[in-house]
Amino acid sequence: MKKGTFRKWLYPVAIASLVLLSACGGGAKPAAEAGGGQPAATGGASGEPIKVGAIFSLTGPNSPLGVPEKQAVELLVKEINGAGGVNGRPVEVVFEDDKSDNTEAVKAIKKLVSKEKVVAVLGSSGSGPSLGMAEFAATEKLPLISMAAADQITNPVRAGIFKTPHTDVHGTKRIFKYLKEKGITKIATLNDSNPYGSGWTTQLQKYAPEYGITIVAEEKYGTKDPSMSSQLTKIKGTDAQALIVAGTNPGPATIVKEAKQLNMTIPIISSHGSANSKFLELVGDAGEGVLMVAGKLLVPDQVDANDPQAAVIKKFAEGYQAAYSSQPDGFAGYGYDGLNLLVEGLKQAGGDGSKLGEVLEKVKYVGVTGEFTFSNDDHNGLTEDSMIMVEVKGGKFQIVK
Repeated sequence: MKKGTFRKWLYPVAIASLVLLSACGGGAKPAAEAGGGQPAATGGASGEPIKVGAIFSLTGPNSPLGVPEKQAVELLVKEINGAGGVNGRPVEVVFEDDKSDNTEAVKAIKKLVSKEKVVAVLGSSGSGPSLGMAEFAATEKLPLISMAAADQITNPVRAGIFKTPHTDVHGTKRIFKYLKEKGITKIATLNDSNPYGSGWTTQLQKYAPEYGITIVAEEKYGTKDPSMSSQLTKIKGTDAQALIVAGTNPGPATIVKEAKQLNMTIPIISSHGSANSKFLELVGDAGEGVLMVAGKLLVPDQVDANDPQAAVIKKFAEGYQAAYSSQPDGFAGYGYDGLNLLVEGLKQAGGDGSKLGEVLEKVKYVGVTGEFTFSNDDHNGLTEDSMIMVEVKGGKFQIVK
């Protein structure tokens, strides 16, 4: 799709968003509760609804990811339907909570297919649940757009399986580029043992030689582990010049606090799995100086006005802030981009879900996460160039220039 075509579609959506936000007075109501199937206000859309499933981690360890994803989808579906829906048909989103559990995620997607007859599914928030869902979706030939980062979700490519976050490959390359600029050649890694953290371990090992980097220590921790001090003590005894942490909160925040207690002075760089306000809340003053790789939405007011993403980031950030009285993070952006991509695919497919997987491979879209260019051999469509390095300064994220 040409960018001009997308903009023509986006402008009426933006106008509808402003009208709706003014009418709401800054308070958005959910489009549908978890497990519910009530359609959002249809505005200018009529006719038979197009039913879409959305499985997010609304409870459990991954809820700081899943809740903003759901809120972004709720906000966007109102805009879409207010602007005429998909070829005049409203979009109905049915939400399910996978409880941050792999088995629950598979049960949820099976329910959405058998009971709700959805044409496609968004989710899940975590890599583990997404991998199980993707396996089922591929078998059922059900289009799925994941909000999880692990590279193996879309590599190797499977028909109809897509994802919106940058992968661990993108994050690894962006961090290594930064380390090379700083002359750092020896690192330690401390990653969650779950699929997300394990994916990072694989990519860090794979690309380290390409950037002249040696991994002098590799440690892992369990998602629910309350302390990582023993792993940090081992790392402190090495000649590592930096520590790379990969996981989702609260793990990375715990690691940072314990590293400070152990008087570790080497730079700590966290993956984008913890790039949200929850990290700042959990880490407190100990987070000062911590580095992180992230998408630009994490710092919407710091994006260059000439950046191709600037306008869409500004629009989404302002709308989300008005609706929920909070700043959106990258996870909200994954949900927002996922539904936008899905709807654009449905528009091009004439609302025919059976054609969606094939059509999505041809979609080009400027989103809040990056500039997506899908193809038949790339179902993520992003590069590391749309990622940034940020540093915690004064309790806030600041772009590293």
